Amino acid sequence: MAHTRFGFVGTGMIAAVLADAMAKSTRARLVAVSSRNINHAKAFVAKRTPTQFAAPKPVEGLDALLALPDLDAVYIATPTTAKEAIAVKAIAAGKHVLVEKPFESRASVQRMISAAAARGLLFMDATHFVHHPRTAAIQAAIPAQIGSPRSLHTTFCFPFSGRDNIRFDRTQEPMGMLGDLGWYSARAIVEYLRPRGAIAQSITTTHIDEPTGAVIHARGMIAFETGESSTFDVGITAGTLLMDLQLLGTTGVISLDDFVLDWNNSWAFKNPDIKVGYTHRTAAGTRKDAAFIETTPAAPGEVQMIDSFAALAQSGDARECAAHAQSSLRTQEILDAMWLATGLAAR
Repeated sequence: MAHTRFGFVGTGMIAAVLADAMAKSTRARLVAVSSRNINHAKAFVAKRTPTQFAAPKPVEGLDALLALPDLDAVYIATPTTAKEAIAVKAIAAGKHVLVEKPFESRASVQRMISAAAARGLLFMDATHFVHHPRTAAIQAAIPAQIGSPRSLHTTFCFPFSGRDNIRFDRTQEPMGMLGDLGWYSARAIVEYLRPRGAIAQSITTTHIDEPTGAVIHARGMIAFETGESSTFDVGITAGTLLMDLQLLGTTGVISLDDFVLDWNNSWAFKNPDIKVGYTHRTAAGTRKDAAFIETTPAAPGEVQMIDSFAALAQSGDARECAAHAQSSLRTQEILDAMWLATGLAAR
């Protein structure tokens, strides 16, 4: 099987997660790592576990990366404000792009999508849970188990991190934690609630870090013209890790407490005694009547994402490429509405 050959732009924590996942992929391999500081690229490569392939090559700068002859795709893990320019340049060089989320705006996402489509290339955002088999299982089960989805509640919180976190830098991450964590709530709306109409109303309240002015917690509601609605609570001030999702339909409810990264086998958690799946309740059933539907994956979500990207890049299926692009676009549209509702967008 041919492998999609990746170059990385960025050497931070999430890039390390993807590099480790790529070592487990059956369809992709890492051939080069780029940083503006060559020493950062060298250090990143030195930490990688050897595989059956040659070690990735450290290179200095984007131009050097794109000049390599054995490169099919670029993974972009840079601050949000830098992503579009890098993606557009990589696309112009004929490379597929896998880009970390969030993005600056819906308009920015549209420009990247349009550039990729014009060249017959794949643009995909790097949201792991989209590619987890549990997501497809829930989507398939919705009609029979809960009827028509009407409302969704998501919570994504983790314990406080220090101000050296890039999300405290408004020049690089304008939306702060709303952008970083709220993206997942917005994407859950796209994947599970699937509203048919335009956004009718959005309300967002925030907790601002006083020294930096960064958003560190946000909660709110977003409603759609066709009647669906969603509430969300995301940030770093709850003092604990929460990844809860509750999807209410007309005949039941589906819920899970690890919708972003499963507890069993993901880059962040390894708990083989915790089963992967979701809970379904209907009628007047009590807690003891809830059914747990197991959806154990063959590989962690991040590995499945890489394999999905590589398979699609190789197949060139225009319809599937467009579907992924539209999901990214809709997600960012919802996130933009959340951000606009804070009143902070013009700061």
